[in-house]
Amino acid sequence: MTAITHPKFQVSAHADYRQSDYMFSRTQSRALSQREWEHPTPALRAWGNVLIPAVTAAAAMTVALAALY
Repeated sequence: MTAITHPKFQVSAHADYRQSDYMFSRTQSRALSQREWEHPTPALRAWGNVLIPAVTAAAAMTVALAALY
């Protein structure tokens, strides 16, 4: 163990910690489990899933407008 030593005194840092001091309990009350933050919103969609239908719709509208004029 490292310590700061001086001819008149010695300082050392040590504490007894249990593993449970670093662990959170896995149980929750029913009231907490029903809170809004316990039910996150769905994940965002990838650009590829949005871009392909958008380009297809834009192309279809362009063809439809070209056919009208």
